[in-house]
Amino acid sequence: MTGLDPYVGVAVRGDALEVRLKSGRTLPVEVTVPLPGVLRVRLGTPPPAESGMLVHSAEQPADLAHRDGGVEISGPGVEAFWEADGQGFRCGEYQRFSEPGASTVPYSSGYREAGAEWPGGWVETVRLSPDCAVYGGGESYQGINLRKRFRRLRNTEVDRRAGRDTAYLNVPFLWSDEGWGLFLNTGAVIEADLGATHSEAARIEVDGDRLDLFVLSGDPPAMLRQYHALTGLPKPMPDWAFGVWLGRSSYFTADEAVSAVDDVLAADCPVDVVHVDEWLDEVVLDAAAWNTGADRARFPAGWTRRLRERGVRTSLWINPYLGKGTPIAERAAEAGYLVSTPEAEPSATDDNPETLPVDFTSPEARRWWVERLARTLDEEGADAVLADFGEEVAADARFVDGTTGADRHNSYGLLYAEAVAEAGERARNGDFVALSRSGTGGQQRASAQWAGDLPSTWSGLTSTLRACLSMSLSGLAFVTHDAGGYWTPASYRHALELRRTMTPGEIRADVEPELYVRWAQFAAFSPIMRFHGVGAREPTAYPAPARDAVTAICRLRKEWQDYLISAALEATGTGMPMMRPMVLAFPGDRAARDADLQYLLGPDLFVAPLLEPGGGRQLWVPPGDWEPLVGLDPVSGPGWYRVHCELGEFPAWQRA
Repeated sequence: MTGLDPYVGVAVRGDALEVRLKSGRTLPVEVTVPLPGVLRVRLGTPPPAESGMLVHSAEQPADLAHRDGGVEISGPGVEAFWEADGQGFRCGEYQRFSEPGASTVPYSSGYREAGAEWPGGWVETVRLSPDCAVYGGGESYQGINLRKRFRRLRNTEVDRRAGRDTAYLNVPFLWSDEGWGLFLNTGAVIEADLGATHSEAARIEVDGDRLDLFVLSGDPPAMLRQYHALTGLPKPMPDWAFGVWLGRSSYFTADEAVSAVDDVLAADCPVDVVHVDEWLDEVVLDAAAWNTGADRARFPAGWTRRLRERGVRTSLWINPYLGKGTPIAERAAEAGYLVSTPEAEPSATDDNPETLPVDFTSPEARRWWVERLARTLDEEGADAVLADFGEEVAADARFVDGTTGADRHNSYGLLYAEAVAEAGERARNGDFVALSRSGTGGQQRASAQWAGDLPSTWSGLTSTLRACLSMSLSGLAFVTHDAGGYWTPASYRHALELRRTMTPGEIRADVEPELYVRWAQFAAFSPIMRFHGVGAREPTAYPAPARDAVTAICRLRKEWQDYLISAALEATGTGMPMMRPMVLAFPGDRAARDADLQYLLGPDLFVAPLLEPGGGRQLWVPPGDWEPLVGLDPVSGPGWYRVHCELGEFPAWQRA
């Protein structure tokens, strides 16, 4: 690559390791063993502040020894060798790919010089064995196996699209079923060519002048445990989070929200939480910022008490941005609470010149924002928030802690989520749920995650399943999605029109009934079951038999709530996600790896969502005997089956 300054040598000087670059520069390398089986390699200029992803602080220096042809690096569970030419490196199953003399595409590792089209950064290569798969990286709408793909790990406002290689949330944690993993401690953008250019090589490029690389080892569950030891275990969820969440974008008045809950409860369908988007004295779809308090004409003081009397908690929409020119933004700018430009003016987000991010690296700004949210939770009587946005911090933005938007592009969402978690702890003593859209490594310790604003289509349903499974393989234990999908073109246009008057009672069902049923059934067997979209999402808004099928699956969800709570406790204690793709649940089984659109929910529920109209599905049954939960027959595995489901049936079984 143009601008690459590759490693050309490595040696031990005294008790320290150093590498030599082709340009003649010599750099010290810190090599430590923070955990058994994990090697940490650091070189280059340290950033002005930490990424915020790590919670593990123990460091044990690795043992270094000269050997023929290079340097041996060792420690508890670690045996590595860095060859004298600087390019050859291996640590367990992790091995660099480097064939500059034989390959038509040289894959060298080293420093990437800044150019007109790219910033400075570091390049690391990994050899891909002929049959290995690669997982992780955060959210992916294109499938959990990243082999043969190019992933740009850059948090992006996806703008309601499905099936494309963009994501709201990216995690710099990649691992292979061959037994190696890598975690890059950075909030910057990462380019990952995972066999797309060269079939046997991965090329990982990270922006910035610091390389902070963790090499992990073991089977998939072991590497997830190592990752969680480094970045933190998932944040515990209250029991009520595993009930049924009702919502749409949006209920325009408190009376409308209460009426919707009453209709659903009268149909013998449980409701535990109701979510409201348009509760503010502004239009959320227009402002894309949180500038005001509640509209008291539509949501009078104490409005959530009527919901609480029905046993229903309330969730509210929030956002980390302030609208340019609004009174609150002017005050925040004067106080120095906003991310700034190089010219010391408030910095807008990359995708919207009218939205200004709060600077959560400033202790004063964070304290102000946390107090604002905690006060809001108390005033409105809310127990949950949908923490929207946080993806598009400008690269040239400046933070109080000395970092730039390039340093913080992906980790800004984590800073935001941690501020939300702090406000929830203050206002609700932790009896609180935050659902985030953006974020990065370590996100699991601050919030649950939802898959974003996907279309109400069969393609949108499949993309949603892929996103939830890939996030589960990236360290996120509690993932969810908009049951029914977020939008159709017609319903989104209608939603924009209705915002002019906020007239209640005008939103209608907008999802094809069979798709609505299948999405609701998938949601019932997801970590958090949550209806949401710009059209009506209540079961009572749909005709029979769709209404009956969705009401029945919501009742089944409540019957299994204790099991879900138990699986959640396991997740917070071990990091094992509630949604477990087959490659994680049955490591080493090639048939399980191929069954990449199904999962276990907790240890004992087997789920294969229906992704096409007609009710047909081919699936791989795991070893053992399985009893049906929603119609169908018992099945035994391992083996492939073809099933057909009537509208009220669904491919979900419990372990016999």
